[in-house]
Amino acid sequence: MNWLKAFRESAEKVCALYADDFLFEDLILDQSITDKAELHRVFAPYANTDRANGIGINRFRIDEYIGDSHSGIIRWSWEPDGAAAFLGVPTGGKPFSTSGQTFHIYDEDGRIRRESTYWDAVAPLAAIGLALSVHGGVAGRPPRSPAEHRDGASVAPAGHPGPRAA
Repeated sequence: MNWLKAFRESAEKVCALYADDFLFEDLILDQSITDKAELHRVFAPYANTDRANGIGINRFRIDEYIGDSHSGIIRWSWEPDGAAAFLGVPTGGKPFSTSGQTFHIYDEDGRIRRESTYWDAVAPLAAIGLALSVHGGVAGRPPRSPAEHRDGASVAPAGHPGPRAA
């Protein structure tokens, strides 16, 4: 698959695989990109070859492709060997990896017209020592109840009369 192989070479090689009119979405990072210059900026670190700069040497593997020449899902794995941080969290030199799925729709020339990617961000954070609670948030902080707003104010769920005065 040329798509993941291109990441090892350069952002230019990857961007050349996209149609002139395209949509790239990374749902985890809340990215929605339609501009090739912005796409190039986002993809540039993946071709890093300098082990000392903290970006890491990015190793991608295709685990499975389900589709045809019109569209398909690519199941992939990724390991950034030597990355100093992940999503802004220092790795402390600990190795980590993740996996994800990318859906592609191709134009008549085989270039990517639409891409939507979804991947596991929790496993790498756990691997580098950031303990996450299954109930939401970082371990050690009690999870919010469904009836509690982010600002701490208590509210009653729909159809519930609310807290009774003691």
